[in-house]
Parts: sequence; structure tokens; C-alpha cells
Amino acid sequence: MISFIKWILNLSVFEALLWLFLIFLIFLVIRNILERIQIDNLTKRAVFITGCDTGFGRGLASKCLEHGMPVFAGCLTQQGIESLRADARKSIGNGRSLDAFLMDVTSDESVGKVAKLLEEKCEKFGGLHAVVNNAGITGKHISDDFLDIKEYLKVAEINLWGPIRTTMSVKKLLKKARGRIVTVASICARVGLPGLGPYTVSKFGVSAYCDVIRQELRPFGISVHILEPGFFDTPLINRQKIDGEILEAWEQAPSEIKKEYGEKFFNDARQSSQLFLNTIASSNISLVIDAYFHAITSKYPRSRYQVGWDSILLFIPFSFLPTGIQDYIFAAAGLFLPKPACQ
Repeated sequence: MISFIKWILNLSVFEALLWLFLIFLIFLVIRNILERIQIDNLTKRAVFITGCDTGFGRGLASKCLEHGMPVFAGCLTQQGIESLRADARKSIGNGRSLDAFLMDVTSDESVGKVAKLLEEKCEKFGGLHAVVNNAGITGKHISDDFLDIKEYLKVAEINLWGPIRTTMSVKKLLKKARGRIVTVASICARVGLPGLGPYTVSKFGVSAYCDVIRQELRPFGISVHILEPGFFDTPLINRQKIDGEILEAWEQAPSEIKKEYGEKFFNDARQSSQLFLNTIASSNISLVIDAYFHAITSKYPRSRYQVGWDSILLFIPFSFLPTGIQDYIFAAAGLFLPKPACQ
């Protein structure tokens, strides 16, 4: 051991960096091999997914069905249920492994009813293999000065309390199957982006919840997995909807706030928001769906999944910088963003 320590201390900087690179490369190769191993008996692994009306949830439900997995899909609307069932019948046959139902993650009563339903239907599967907390909203894309506490509560009710409420309701079914909890967070759980206050707060919160229960539920054989996607072009970031919410926030703002910021700021903020999403949002939503599916079906899933080029190459590296440097970068970027009239 002593000779090994001496050998390390005698390495030059270049040699040390080379060895670190080789170790990291070996780690990546081994991880890649292990992550390709899939669990067996997928047809007996029941999966419960929230937010299946559109987007990631809809895509994940279809992918699980294609692999023969029993899928319990929570939808907010009857239209979502009907269209999901139609898709299942059309692309997967008769969709016999799909059970879609109405569910509101903000309602204790609604979630409780679903939990009872799952308790009955998952008996033959030996419990619930995975719950996927996918349902979410972005909230208004505008500065905190234009928001009130109700906006924060509305977003948190869905993005934070929704996953907690859902997870707690099916925890005993997960314990029975020694299952998995898969939750979508965001790069906004790593980096606080200006103009996305309520969304960022809720995602930091749900990420923290997952980090806590990962340790608490480990003795029960339950694993916990977080997705940290960047921006993807789904109904969640519908441009017209976002623009309408910004307009609503401006119209409802107190007169002193409007005067402080000025109408030019408001118009520029609308344009910059659209430009940002058009530039950075990826249309390849299959990346997120595949990450979800891997977390559910891999024998060796990751605890965290970074998804999308902006997450991997931009936001995650940025999150590791010292806060002071982050502030300088935000300040530099602010030179090209709308300015309040009072400045």
C-alpha cells in the first residue's frame, strides 16, 4: 500500500491526468456494458405512468406496451384516455395490456382512488414494478415581480406535491415488488433560470425528495431514478400558450410594476422567450422516452439521467461552476436580454 502511494506521488501532472482519463474511459466502457443488460419477464412488470395525455407520458406508455408490459396510464382528460386507447389499438394490436383512467395528481381523492385500483389489479403481478412521475407544467415564463404566491402554489401542486402524493400512495405496492420510482425533474433542478421561478422551485424540490427517499427506501429494495432533461418541444412548451400566459401576467400586474418595467420590456420579453425556445428546444422527444424506459427496464439503471444536448453540454457543466462565476455569466448574458425601464 505504501509503495502504491509513493508511485502515485511520483507521477507527473501529465501522467496523473492520463491515468485519470484511462480510469474514466474504463468506467464508461464497463457502465455501457452493464446498462445494456435488461431485466426479464417484462410482461409481468406492471408500470404506472402519470401525465399520459400527451408528450413524454404518452410516448412512454406506447413504448412499454410495445414490449408487452402491463401499463396503467393516468390521464387528466377523457379525451386523453380515448386517444391513448386508440393509439394502442392501432399500433400495438388490441391494447389489452393498457388500463387508462382519469387521474388528477393534485387531488388526494383522485390519487387515492387510483391507488386502490392499482392494489386490486397489481395483485397478479406481485405488486407494482415502477411508478413514473411524469405529469407536470411549466408555469408562467416571466419575472418574479409579475407573479404572486398563487402561481408558485399552482405549479408546485402539480410538479412537487403531485409526485410526492402519487409515490406515497403506491409505496406499499412498490415494496411488495421491490420496484422503482422514476421521476422527471429538469435541468432547472440544477440551474435557476431567470423567468422560470415557479417551475425551478418545484423541480429543485422534487429532486430533493427523490434524493431523500433513495436512501430511505434502499433497505426495501426500491430504487429511485431522476431524469434531468433539457428543453424539448412538447405541448408543455407550446409557444402560443406561453405567450398568452406572459400577456396575462402583464395585464394582471400592478400599475407600479408596469411602470417600473415598461411596455418595451414586456414586448422584448415575449420575443426573447420565443427565440430562446426556438433555438434550444429539441424535437427529438424519443431521447427522454428512451431514458424513462431504460430506468424502468435496465438491470443496472442510473440514479440520474441527463437528457438532451443542452442538459449534457451546457446546463449540467454550468451547475458545477462556483456561484460567483455563474453570476458573472448570467450578468454577461443579461446584456442581451430585455431591461426594465427604470435601469
